[in-house]
Amino acid sequence: MSCIRLLFAGALLLSVCRHAAAQMQMSAEEEEMLEEMGIKGSPMGRKNLEPMAAPIKSDLKYIYCGVCRKMVDVAYDKSQQVLEKRFAYQKRRKRETVEFDGEAEVQEFTEKMCNPLKPEGEWVARIDLAQEGEKLLLATQPDVGKCGRECRTVEAACNEVLDRADTDFTEILYKAIKDKTELEQVQRYICNRAAGVCKKKAPPLNKQREVDETFVPLTPEEKQMQDMQANLKESGMSGTMY
Repeated sequence: MSCIRLLFAGALLLSVCRHAAAQMQMSAEEEEMLEEMGIKGSPMGRKNLEPMAAPIKSDLKYIYCGVCRKMVDVAYDKSQQVLEKRFAYQKRRKRETVEFDGEAEVQEFTEKMCNPLKPEGEWVARIDLAQEGEKLLLATQPDVGKCGRECRTVEAACNEVLDRADTDFTEILYKAIKDKTELEQVQRYICNRAAGVCKKKAPPLNKQREVDETFVPLTPEEKQMQDMQANLKESGMSGTMY
């Protein structure tokens, strides 16, 4: 019987691998058979299992400036970590050349910092939009939350800021770290001048918002699953994995 079970398991595994090569998906029957064999787990990477939430467009105009300032805060801290070694290095000889990857690393971080499913963009998933009088504030939470409509709204505002600032965002950051410019001044350079989202005060929010989501933190298991899904997507893999 053990040989038969082994052959059956091998055939089933081969069937699963064939599906993985084609669609990286398994049927419900295959999942049930695997569970009967003692192989259990939550499916990951399925496309369109839960459609991505839509941003709350009516909230955007109230948060552009706040999001920009938060972005600069996050990117400034990361840039300091990345570029500190570069700018602290002192040449020993006049013609000595030393290569650093700092500029490319800052650029790569910035390009990913709006995505709440990536480590660079986790700050987005920690924000709860909270109305306080006529203002819509960014309340940073201690934990990463489920990315619903408010999370996607912050993501959309972040992408808009990057589009407006263009290459000035990273160029200003690089020069600021080199010259040891204070964070507050860097925020003015980027948000008031380059992106132009803080030139004027946000309009007063004098009505009840259309949507006010409750911030729901991810459990450790959900956070681990989300990270694994993001890694699969990053590597070009999708489908059901156990």
